[in-house]
Amino acid sequence: MISDLIVNIAILMSFTFIWHQIFQNNRLTFQSPILIKVLDGLIAGLLGIILMHYSIQVNADTILDLRHIPVILVSFFGGFLPTIVAAFVISIGRFFISYNLSAFVSLGMMIIVAIGASLISYKVKASNWKKWMILLFFSQFCFSVALYIVVTDYQAVLNYAFFHIISTIIGGILTFYFVLYIRRNTELFNLYKENSERDSLTGLYNVRSFDRYYNSMLAEAKSNHENCAICLFDIDYFKQINDTHGHPAGDEVIKQFALLLSQLTRNGDIVSRNGGEEFSVLLPGCSLLKAEEIAERIRMTAESRWFTLPNRDRIKLTVSAGIAVHDQTDDISDTDYLYQQADDALYKAKQNGRNRVMMATTTV
Repeated sequence: MISDLIVNIAILMSFTFIWHQIFQNNRLTFQSPILIKVLDGLIAGLLGIILMHYSIQVNADTILDLRHIPVILVSFFGGFLPTIVAAFVISIGRFFISYNLSAFVSLGMMIIVAIGASLISYKVKASNWKKWMILLFFSQFCFSVALYIVVTDYQAVLNYAFFHIISTIIGGILTFYFVLYIRRNTELFNLYKENSERDSLTGLYNVRSFDRYYNSMLAEAKSNHENCAICLFDIDYFKQINDTHGHPAGDEVIKQFALLLSQLTRNGDIVSRNGGEEFSVLLPGCSLLKAEEIAERIRMTAESRWFTLPNRDRIKLTVSAGIAVHDQTDDISDTDYLYQQADDALYKAKQNGRNRVMMATTTV
């Protein structure tokens, strides 16, 4: 009996780990899409069925296992929909094991557990662990009542009931701790990954990400025989802003210009901060004319906009831009050439008076 319950706990833990690995980028929450909630409910139901197949046989009709833990687990993280889906799947699985009074009592128990657990998850305002323990004891109480209904001599199965309660508490605590642990580690991993790809000041892609997306854009353009373009932007006289108003003001200007870039580019364009006051926009599938149009719109918007400093002062500024385009008919092996063309064009824009967009002398 003890070994059966240990097997249940081991299955619960290992299945939960695999479950999380599959859905680590679409973790179940109350705000998850309906599809994710249904899928998580189905998986929880499948786990419940597996646990039933490794259950303790109390008598010819009755089995004990930890099938209720997957149900309250999806209830805790996802609310009503995945809970009712999991309960429905488990109930169907129970009828396939045996069609008797215990199966009908199990059906009623799972419905009560699903509804009650959903209400607790929505209504109870408590810490994660307190709410989980409430769910755990509630589901175990329902299970114990169901056991009392289906056995004729409850005294004879008290040892089964006792070990089931102990297993529920141990298995429930271990599972919840494990789920919180792997969720927390996944969040930290995603945060570290995001920080490695993003500029900390603006939230734009950093130069490392720029290199990756730049090479990817060129490879796709060559493979698909498409145009692509790159625009480099530089804030004019940025050193004067820092010298006059201080570095916090310069940082604020950079953040506001970064936001402007994000708002004025197309969906699918890659906006990066390449360092200091220099920014880049990668434009996949973009012609020379369209690239110039986008760059001019950004330049004119920056010129007409007031930039608010931390002390609430407002200043005007201008930006210069250089553009280079890879034409679908071109075939070059030097991937740095496109960037160099745009950088040369940016240099010419600044040499010719700033606040202007310059095109590369030749497309690449």
